[in-house]
Amino acid sequence: MLLTITKAAKELGLCTAHIRRKIRRGEWPAYRFGSKATRIDVAEIRTLGRLGVEGISTPRHNESEVDE
Repeated sequence: MLLTITKAAKELGLCTAHIRRKIRRGEWPAYRFGSKATRIDVAEIRTLGRLGVEGISTPRHNESEVDE
């Protein structure tokens, strides 16, 4: 199921800035609908094993790293 970045962040236990950063760097797949709607498939992220060392249980929430 495709989720908004906000809902995906809650599902994964990560901050939205972290998810946006991963998408912007091309590390995580995302689907764009129009010019503003972006969705990600949480199951796809988990299946691809792209959470790596961060894991879902140890999210980073350091807003000082945001460069949007």
